[in-house]
Amino acid sequence: AHLFVTAPLLFKEEAMRVIIQERFYDILKDTVQRSGHEVVKDKQVADIYIGFADKNLNKTNYPNLQYIQLMSAGFDGLDIDRLKADGITVMNARGIYSEAIAEYIVGHVLNVLKNIPLYQDRQKNKIWDKDVTIEGLKGKKVFYLGTGSIAQETLKRMSAFGTINYGFNSDGRLIDGFEKCYPLKNYKSYIKDADIIIASLPSNDETNHLLSGEEFKLMKDNTIFINVGRGSLINERTLKDNIDHLRALILDVFEVEPLSKDSFLWECDNVIITPHISAFDIKSDENRKQLVENNLKLIKNGGPVINKVI
Repeated sequence: AHLFVTAPLLFKEEAMRVIIQERFYDILKDTVQRSGHEVVKDKQVADIYIGFADKNLNKTNYPNLQYIQLMSAGFDGLDIDRLKADGITVMNARGIYSEAIAEYIVGHVLNVLKNIPLYQDRQKNKIWDKDVTIEGLKGKKVFYLGTGSIAQETLKRMSAFGTINYGFNSDGRLIDGFEKCYPLKNYKSYIKDADIIIASLPSNDETNHLLSGEEFKLMKDNTIFINVGRGSLINERTLKDNIDHLRALILDVFEVEPLSKDSFLWECDNVIITPHISAFDIKSDENRKQLVENNLKLIKNGGPVINKVI
């Protein structure tokens, strides 16, 4: 089940005019109409915007804008201070992708530990050889940089395999299910003990380039590192010659996307690259529809909105 944060609205709204980002138009048009609101394409009249964060979302470009329903958990692309001043309510999509991302993480970790790519290569060459190192998850120390919804869904799944789980968040507050949690600023003191490190941090001043080659050098041999949060977490230019000792560096997000064909990361045998797809599975559209339908009905009926950011 997804965990949502709600905030009350003070009065009932009439039907409103909703503009949907082109990427989601065909997916969400019918949902918006079923919720009793009108779909429009003119940003001059739109009361509600649905889509990804855009720096141009403000009263200057959308003079009637009252609500922003993001289709992402992250909202770093918005000018939050300006939106606050304009009195615009922002809701994000926190939680609706977490289960898919958690399964992505567990799947890739098992893929590495069970050496499945090696067997696939041997199959192509018709090689029958049992001399392969295979590991399990039981007893592995898993460090979570970020203890939000993604980490918590991943924790549920990892725990079933017998992992030992430690969390790192802004203030070290303990989250249910973790052995211990520590302040993120202290992570360097512990990182050498991790077998698996999972990063699902948001993008902000504290997390920008939090990790560079120096931090990766602190990780012990055969560590598995996964980033499914924001590409800005890692200073990619500093990684060359500092990641060879890792068992795997699994990256779904990058500083610049798409990843340049000139990036040395493509050529690293222990790097696994996916094109920012960890959040998506065949249920993604249904999850989006459910969130949008719920919030639009709540807006119309004056109820509490789901996942209010501001």
